[in-house]
Amino acid sequence: MSSFGEVSAQVRQSVDQHREAFLTAQPFKHVMIEDFFDPAFAAQLLAEFPSFDKKLSINESGHASGKSVNTNIRTISPAYQQLYELLGSRPFLDFVSQLSGIPDLLLDPKMFGGGTHENLHGQDLDPHVDFNYDESRQLHRRLNLIVYMNQEWRTEWGGALEIHSNPRRPEENQIHSFDPLFNRCVMFETNEYSWHGFPKIHQPEDKRHLSRKSISIYLYTKERPTEETAPVHATFYVQRPLPPRFAEGHRLTAEDVVELRRLLTRRDQWIELYQKMELRKNAEIAESSAYCDLLASRTRVPLTGYALVQEASEGLLGDEWASSTVRLRIQTLQPVTALLVRGYRPESAPATKLRALVNGTPVAESPISGSFELNVPVTQESFELSLFSDSHPGWAKATGDDRDLAFILTELRVLHATAPRS
Repeated sequence: MSSFGEVSAQVRQSVDQHREAFLTAQPFKHVMIEDFFDPAFAAQLLAEFPSFDKKLSINESGHASGKSVNTNIRTISPAYQQLYELLGSRPFLDFVSQLSGIPDLLLDPKMFGGGTHENLHGQDLDPHVDFNYDESRQLHRRLNLIVYMNQEWRTEWGGALEIHSNPRRPEENQIHSFDPLFNRCVMFETNEYSWHGFPKIHQPEDKRHLSRKSISIYLYTKERPTEETAPVHATFYVQRPLPPRFAEGHRLTAEDVVELRRLLTRRDQWIELYQKMELRKNAEIAESSAYCDLLASRTRVPLTGYALVQEASEGLLGDEWASSTVRLRIQTLQPVTALLVRGYRPESAPATKLRALVNGTPVAESPISGSFELNVPVTQESFELSLFSDSHPGWAKATGDDRDLAFILTELRVLHATAPRS
């Protein structure tokens, strides 16, 4: 393995130990690694940690919060430029692959959602499962690696990283906590049950100038084991249960009322956010479906020559069959002399004629039985073609098909002045 001095020598020499702890951890794979970065490099990262930026504190609901996230770490300072280059380097990624047992890890160059995280007094993070797929780069999210940058922190201040077994079942939920201490790394896999968050930060007044600082690194792979793959989703949050003091016989205080209102407001905001997400996704699905329907309606027209179908066709049934009434609009791309309608009508079907109209004017007519060809004279650059035949619903129904079947349309060939007929 190549040497990279930003990660402490102690950590690099203890890969096997940390991998064993990671692979055997419950309720999902995780490991805590002390003194992750070289001491001098960690001190430099803390010294150059960016100050809290309100412009970077807008949360999912569009409101300013007590959490600031700077994803563009390469522009922060020389130390963070060095960190960015480290995170994307093959030696570092291979090293983390050895730690986790996950091969071929990749860094998102934009570090979406990652980078420096700073949380102020009063901020918390509800238990959640992270989004599982980067749709823009078509990569699976596999691993979170968080390094904390807090030289002075006490357990009673809150803010500890919590790993949950299942926050949706508070009575059964098991929690493992890790205080956000300086140069401590917590690495964990991201899957459909890797619930994590942190409780509210509550510092004494004389310590509120301190914040909870961390560097979040998210890693991806191109492939993922089939048994771990789920439909693409955004981050799922679960709001925290009522504090233990809300029990039978408890008398509400003014502080309790404030807390209840805060919890209900948060739940309402998440419900509103998820509703908006559903509406947006459904709109995208509807738009995509409409486009696919239009595309299908055009591509199932067997049109050949220098011409396009301008609008959705009428009377073409999608499996080459045409009904007794067919309409479509054609745009030619080169001068046109005629249109050949080629098809087949089963000889067992009742005798009928096919009549062709161009822009509502009858221009051609012919009996159709077996293979047929109808020559339709046309010279317009853009025109509506209508094809009519007598309807014989009883014939189609006798074959076990209740549709209005007239003939199989095999080709609409546009003939051009410069192209020989074949």
